[in-house]
Amino acid sequence: MSLKFSSFSEFLETTANDDKEFLKDGEISKIPAAACALANSLGGWIILGAERDLDNEINITGFENKNTIVNVPIPHGISFSFQKFPNVIIIYIAPLEWHKRPILFEGRFYRRVEGVNLTSSAKSATIIASDAQDFSRDDEPAMNFFINPDSLNDFYGTVLNFHDEYKNFSAGEFLCRSFIFSGKYLTLAGALMFGDIIKIKAVLDYSGAHAELEENNIWDAYKNILPRLVNKLSSRCSEAFQEIFINALLHADYHAGNNITVLITSEPPKVLIKNPGIIRDGTRNHRLKKIFELAKISRKRRGLDTIKKYMPSFKLEQDMLNFCVTSSLELEGPAEFSGPARIL
Repeated sequence: MSLKFSSFSEFLETTANDDKEFLKDGEISKIPAAACALANSLGGWIILGAERDLDNEINITGFENKNTIVNVPIPHGISFSFQKFPNVIIIYIAPLEWHKRPILFEGRFYRRVEGVNLTSSAKSATIIASDAQDFSRDDEPAMNFFINPDSLNDFYGTVLNFHDEYKNFSAGEFLCRSFIFSGKYLTLAGALMFGDIIKIKAVLDYSGAHAELEENNIWDAYKNILPRLVNKLSSRCSEAFQEIFINALLHADYHAGNNITVLITSEPPKVLIKNPGIIRDGTRNHRLKKIFELAKISRKRRGLDTIKKYMPSFKLEQDMLNFCVTSSLELEGPAEFSGPARIL
């Protein structure tokens, strides 16, 4: 990855959603462990010469020896690049490829969980290796699958609304920069997002009527199904609904199944969303997450808090027998739409 940020401020704005480890001048010795944790997880940034305060503001602390970074050992096998600013050095740590084992540093395996570097003994190496692969499996090549050009073109237009520089990219550059392709091959994330390899189905049973909506990829479900499901809900209900809908798309284990179902009823007024896979910490499909972020799809950093603020009793239900997760949300319409018959 070639770093060419014009300023530290531009870097912070461009990478606002990326994981970052801030280290002050006297904490250079922590770089190898932090690099190991980021590489074993989803990748991210090490910022040398800055800190984040309690108000989430970033303050530059600077450093004395601007050449010291070249003497810091990055564990072998980690792909990284760095850029120097007047008082700050940024180091990008790339995530390991999906098929590679975690990096070992000083007899320990590190990984990144909610912005913290955690370590485990070598005995856990096999478990962590399997877990790391699970997190990255949407990087796999999607052989003999195609993408829907209409879906892709709609996504392209959405991206241009937020990233004017993408207008100058060739088709191949856009496909790679938007995480749809990796090199010359279509990724599983790209096929899920714009192909026809899954089924996302919404069933609406309300006021004695029955309707079904169905799409074959994630982008079309987001653009065509979701708006029709939330257009008559209250704003706080709509926000919570969108969280559980998008979370289902991002956290589904598409190796365990390819169907996501949404059932909406008016008696009682509720939505039930079922997706394959069991609950896990973090995002299961990180390349899908990157595609969503590129299109500036609104998601809260702490989505569960958004849902629980609306419905404190909300919880995810695991079905270990059928290997799926079900989430249920009570629905409410705005004040001017009274009664269950006017939910949708």
